[in-house]
Amino acid sequence: MPFGLILLLSLLFIAHPLNSETVNYISCRSDLLLTFFILAGLLSYLRGRFLLPLFLYALGLLSKETALVFPLLLFAYDFILRESCGIGEGGHSQSAFKWFQRRGVFYLVIIGISISYWVYRSIIFSLSAKAILLAPLSSPIRNFSSNILTQAVITLFYLKLFIWPHPLNIHPTLPIINSLFNPLAFISVIFIMIMFILIFILRKRQPLVSFSLAWYLICIFPKFYAVLNYPAMEHHFYLPSVGLYLIIACLTRNFYLKYRRKFIYLACGLLGVFTILVCFRNYEWRDAFSLWRATAKNSPSSATAHNNLGIEYAQRGFKTEAKEEFRQALSLSKDKNVHLMVRQNLAGIFLDEGKFQDAIEQLNAAIRIHPNYYFIYHLLGNVYIKQGKTEEAEKAWAKGLSVNPLSSDIQEDFGFLYLQQNRLKEAKDYFQKAIRSDPDAYLAYFGLGEVLELESDIEGAIKDYLKSLLLNPDYAYSYYRLGKLFIQKADRRALRYLKEAVILAPDYAVAHNDLAVFYASMDPPQLELARKHAQKAIALGYKADKEFLKKIDLLPKQ
Repeated sequence: MPFGLILLLSLLFIAHPLNSETVNYISCRSDLLLTFFILAGLLSYLRGRFLLPLFLYALGLLSKETALVFPLLLFAYDFILRESCGIGEGGHSQSAFKWFQRRGVFYLVIIGISISYWVYRSIIFSLSAKAILLAPLSSPIRNFSSNILTQAVITLFYLKLFIWPHPLNIHPTLPIINSLFNPLAFISVIFIMIMFILIFILRKRQPLVSFSLAWYLICIFPKFYAVLNYPAMEHHFYLPSVGLYLIIACLTRNFYLKYRRKFIYLACGLLGVFTILVCFRNYEWRDAFSLWRATAKNSPSSATAHNNLGIEYAQRGFKTEAKEEFRQALSLSKDKNVHLMVRQNLAGIFLDEGKFQDAIEQLNAAIRIHPNYYFIYHLLGNVYIKQGKTEEAEKAWAKGLSVNPLSSDIQEDFGFLYLQQNRLKEAKDYFQKAIRSDPDAYLAYFGLGEVLELESDIEGAIKDYLKSLLLNPDYAYSYYRLGKLFIQKADRRALRYLKEAVILAPDYAVAHNDLAVFYASMDPPQLELARKHAQKAIALGYKADKEFLKKIDLLPKQ
């Protein structure tokens, strides 16, 4: 295959607008790693190396479960391109013997790795499900046959986007197919069957095209057995599309060799078009708000898009628009998981607005959907706390812990409640339980630091505040507490932590006041900075000490 042709097609693969989601969406970048490990593993296998492909396969499994297609790709290569590998000399029976002699142990090892990974995955996932109740609802989204038919249609949908990448959408809404007699399903299944038959027909005459078709079907296969929450997403096509580029390389090889300059012009023109489309697509990806607004526009029947757009509106303070998006999501979907999420989001808005009864109604509706989802009780307890109903909050949290005894969220809730009530021993116990349940629970470390501070264990408190910052470097309150403690220790690091606190939380009035006091107490005093932060604290409603304000010339001296 000419190097120039491979280079041009590689550039088209990289620049194709359909791959924008894989590059932009952080949680989908594992597809990039997976594709690299699969391709690198295959190339090293072609060079006669066996240990390196096994290592790359293991790395692929750690990046994404879809790497399980790797042994199938290798088998397809050996089966279709056996003569190209030099394994088929001497007749069919001899070729099979030599194939097993040279590759048999390798395949046994790679199958062993696959089985080991599957066992490991099953154990870890079962333990996680039992301990943390990760999935709000465990009922299947689609039955197995419906999933197969739906994915058959989606397989053709990806091909359509590959040829004509418009409109691109992070969450396209496609119909769930339940019958083979659906025309779309019937056509899609026939088309896939034709592709499968062509693999065998073209094996002798066009082995590379045959292998490329096998690549596409093998890499798309995991979507057929995995019942995904979102059955069609653009990044699912990233690895399978390599097979299509191989087919294009085979079909255009002679044209490239005969009309190289025209081919280069054509490829450059496509690259230019792709670049323009990618620029528009990347503009939509500039932030979460613009992305979900575009998604809701392109997929107006997507409940997920409206729910996520509602979250973005709420974070920006547009509560009316957020509630409208949430209600639209409820009207569009019958999925209990969607209703569960949306009602929690609505409850959060009502809580911010001080509409406690409306928030409680939404959470009670969520409980009716799934009474054993612990996180609802965490939210319900916090609504009761805002109302000053401590007993009701404790009952809600106790119910949540009865459902999931390892909920660090609820253990933190109890810890902060008892801390507020000055029941330090009980507060410490709950914060320590939360840390055991979730070693990454930064709020538990923060709460434990507050308990130790009240117990006059300054060094222990500093240590726990620092741990909370290690887990969440953007938590302003840990910076503030550290600043206060370093002031007590006459440690100049106090300035750094207080400054960071007001940077992360510009409306943190008491932090501005304490920073002003610190500036005024420096040698020499930094009065201009002290006045600046004192004025900010006062503007935020903080009642500053009058003697201090006189000292920094913000009040007239008598």
